[in-house]
Amino acid sequence: MKEFKRIGNEDAVATYARMVTEMEYEDIPEHVIQYDKWIILDTIGAMLGGSGMDGIKTVVDLVKEKGGKPEMYIPLFGGKVPASEAGMAIGPMARAADWSAIHLEAMHTSEHTLPALIAALGLREKVTGKEFLTAFALGQEILIKIGNAWKPTYAVAHGRSNGHYIFGSTAAVAKLLGLNYEQCLNAWGIVRSMTQPHDMAAFHPVCHMVKIHHGYVTQDTINACEMALHGITGPHDQVITGQRGYLGMACWETFPDELWNGLGTKWEQTNLESKSFPGCKSTTTAVFGIWDMMKQYGLQKDDIANIKFFMPEVSMEMLDGPMEEKLNPSDQYECQFSLPYMIATAIEDGEILPKSYWEEARARESVRRFMPKIELIRRDGLKPWSCDIELTTTTGRVLNMFSDPDHIRGSLFNQFTEEDYIDKFKKLAPYSVYPLSGETIDKLIDTLLHLEESEDVLRDVILPLTPSLEA
Repeated sequence: MKEFKRIGNEDAVATYARMVTEMEYEDIPEHVIQYDKWIILDTIGAMLGGSGMDGIKTVVDLVKEKGGKPEMYIPLFGGKVPASEAGMAIGPMARAADWSAIHLEAMHTSEHTLPALIAALGLREKVTGKEFLTAFALGQEILIKIGNAWKPTYAVAHGRSNGHYIFGSTAAVAKLLGLNYEQCLNAWGIVRSMTQPHDMAAFHPVCHMVKIHHGYVTQDTINACEMALHGITGPHDQVITGQRGYLGMACWETFPDELWNGLGTKWEQTNLESKSFPGCKSTTTAVFGIWDMMKQYGLQKDDIANIKFFMPEVSMEMLDGPMEEKLNPSDQYECQFSLPYMIATAIEDGEILPKSYWEEARARESVRRFMPKIELIRRDGLKPWSCDIELTTTTGRVLNMFSDPDHIRGSLFNQFTEEDYIDKFKKLAPYSVYPLSGETIDKLIDTLLHLEESEDVLRDVILPLTPSLEA
């Protein structure tokens, strides 16, 4: 196991460049590789589930219309376009359903690293499973290390979000394309100019950029790495640290020591939380909490007069907004960030799936009538992602529950098993815009669970998901 420490006062990108250029598959612990195979399976499943959601086909069609050098296939839609343009199409697919694993501090991870790696396959003649897993592990770890230093839970509370994602996807692609030390520094210097810490504006009101910005991250990652390979330079100093660095943009306390904390020995990427339904992390404790309350007290929908959800600042920044907007979600993404809609649907159906956001689902009068009974209230002092619930019954009884994110299925203390990931993948597969046979699904699952054995990831993973092999 290799450990990478800071030398002198060097910027973190210098340490990361050594890690990317020196670390090999054999240096990554077996349990990390095993976990990453599950997360890759989970994220490709999210791509299947997200491929038919609002705006995705529009982005794919625009990419196809632009054309260009046929380098990489567009999974689930077909066609072959420049690798960076394929990234623009793939990135939003991974994010649209909002059903990938999430890090409690660094937040979204594989939704950025995996689409970039898939798009970059078009720039190599052949990539083995071991090469792909190595690049993925490096990208995930660097993304999370920077996220732990940046503190998104602080950032969101200040109306900012997380531009650190692109540093992780760039690390992954830099490894896959074999960038040397100097080229890695240039690639990170280039993407430093493309960080997006202001994307919380996309939530107020909710718009398609909540999901589509992943395409820009993936596209910019590919472009930056290709430019670095061809000699384009970027800043090497104060890229992440220092007054001019990424962390210097924060108006809250950051934690620079986290950039190097156990780098190469302490693998934070195995501390992701898996989602049991498609939706923002900020809604999870509320949904599971209301399910638990109804079970515990034997409640039916008609027993409920109203429910108040008290949430911490980080969740409020995701979910708060004019009540008129939250009570009348007009598309799938507005539904995902409307707590009244999420709770009414959870109570109505006992589950939340991609189809829960379809037009016919959100038009149901039974759901619409229940939504005004939901109230969202800020409560300072609650730990991130938790919530207090106060439910009043139609008989006037007031019931209270604290919904703790640590107790939810998929949390760090109740993690998914391999069987859970397989079941989730099979639940998502029917939502793919490209119909997949049961045989294809089973074979793909087996391939991903043994990805280190693949001699050609494009052939074994992507082509079975591609409806047309023609440019």
